This record gives sequence, structure tokens and C-alpha cells, in this order.
Amino acid sequence: MMWYQVRTGLIGLLNLAQVVLLVYCVLSWFMDPHSPAMRFLTRVTDPVLRPIRAALLRGTHSAASSGFAPLVAVLLIQLLGGVLRRL
Repeated sequence: MMWYQVRTGLIGLLNLAQVVLLVYCVLSWFMDPHSPAMRFLTRVTDPVLRPIRAALLRGTHSAASSGFAPLVAVLLIQLLGGVLRRL
């Protein structure tokens, strides 16, 4: 019973993380990066995206590939969520 509640909570947090990443991506196209909302979203998403960007830069040596970091993050979150659902 306890594990079910923990698993459900973790899956909920992963879903929230996906939504935050999506909002960050969409708003980054339209909003000033120095606006309070974008600064907040950057602070929230940067701990997840920074290591992925670094890995993409190491693997491809192209700065353009770091733009795929949110997509990679969402795919990793989906993978983790799938693993949790199967446990």
C-alpha cells in the first residue's frame, strides 16, 4: 500500500516536470528571457537541462544540438515513468 502511494506521487511529479518543460519551451519562443516568469522557469528547468546539454555538446561538438535538451529530458522522464508504472 505504501509503495503504491510513493509510486503514484513520483509519477505525478514526473508528469508535472513534463508540463513545466513544455511551458518553458513554448514560452522561450515568445517571452523576454529576463522576464520574471522566464527567470523562474529557467531556474526550475536548468538543473535538469544543464547536464543533458553538456552531454549533447560532448557527444556532437555542435552547439545546435543542445537545443534538443528539452526533448531528451522529456524522453528520459517518459522512460522513467514507464519503469515506475511497471513496478
